[in-house]
Amino acid sequence: MITAGIDMGLEYVKAVILKDGKVIGRGRGHSGGAARAANAEAAYDGALKSAGIAAGDIQKVVSTGIGKHDVTFAGACRTESVTAVKAARFLCPDATTVVDAGADETLISTIKDDGNPGEVAINQKCAAGIGLFLNYMADRLELSLEEMSAAAPAPAECRVSDGCVPFAELDALSLLNHDAAPAEIAGAVTLSAAARAASTINDITVPNLRSVVLCGGLAKNKAFVKALETLTDIAFHIPEDAEYAGAIGAALIAAS
Repeated sequence: MITAGIDMGLEYVKAVILKDGKVIGRGRGHSGGAARAANAEAAYDGALKSAGIAAGDIQKVVSTGIGKHDVTFAGACRTESVTAVKAARFLCPDATTVVDAGADETLISTIKDDGNPGEVAINQKCAAGIGLFLNYMADRLELSLEEMSAAAPAPAECRVSDGCVPFAELDALSLLNHDAAPAEIAGAVTLSAAARAASTINDITVPNLRSVVLCGGLAKNKAFVKALETLTDIAFHIPEDAEYAGAIGAALIAAS
């Protein structure tokens, strides 16, 4: 059976082609606001090309993500918590919890013995997206995303608010105006972002941290992962396809 999953995030759209339980194609692009429908089709076409198949070979398409209803060619859509859990168990069969850290939100879900979502928490300390904040600060600091990912922990005197993104931005710009090094500020804003993600993990009232999978775009940000592991004392499992987890989960549901 060949199925497809489309994860329409706030900033990026990811598409995955799944054949008999194996990922055979991937596609990715900017989600693009008003152009979401067209960008979803472009990412899907990229995944089909990667897989070497045609759209007619796909038996079902399921969408997920904040823009899931904009994927006009999907036969069904599912919530992010369900697709994240499905992907976590597919990528790491012994997973007990999944942390999905993306552009707009951090979602945490424990995983029940039957493979379904248990307790779910979404970031509430600040509504602004952690991934978007880090991308924005990379532009303001004139650093590449690779340089942000490689940022070392900031010195004690270089700190920004971890309670609200606008305050964190003001703190960061104040440091920049006082001649703090951009690399040090990058470390400070990354720690701030990790602290907000950690607070969401702490919102789970009955945690099961035996095997925690970290997915979403920020799973590939080494500085963020290191800061989050330090703050939570969790050794995360980070799958190779971490940023495609939502799409993988949607494709798995399409195949079920």
